[in-house]
Amino acid sequence: MKKILMLFVAVSLACSCKSSKTTNSVAATNESSIEKKLQQTWILENLNGKVITDKDFSSAPKLELTSSSFSGSTGCNGIKGSLESDGAGKLKFPNLTSETKKCDAKKEGEFMQLLRTTSGYSIENNKLYLSNQFGLTMSFKKG
Repeated sequence: MKKILMLFVAVSLACSCKSSKTTNSVAATNESSIEKKLQQTWILENLNGKVITDKDFSSAPKLELTSSSFSGSTGCNGIKGSLESDGAGKLKFPNLTSETKKCDAKKEGEFMQLLRTTSGYSIENNKLYLSNQFGLTMSFKKG
């Protein structure tokens, strides 16, 4: 009887470990596919609900995202830093650094501040939407 009980326990443990590995593998696959959608160049279209104009920036700000970092431009100054995402609609731009050229870009400071406070994202119809704790902050088109 003890042998049957021990065999039952061993088989149960083996099955539970195997199913856990399968679940983790599926989660990792979903996360990497979400991350892949982010890994491209994005050009700013809207800032705080307003369409950007030629008067707002020297040229349109852009972001080039990879799996763990980003680079780009504020329209005048180059920017770069690390990128953090858990693949579940969360996104942060920690360690954001910028060049310090003197620019005549009226919205550059606002753009930088919104990047620093970004906490989430969504991608719909080839557009990237960034948000913070207060809601939608920026939208980008594919570059």
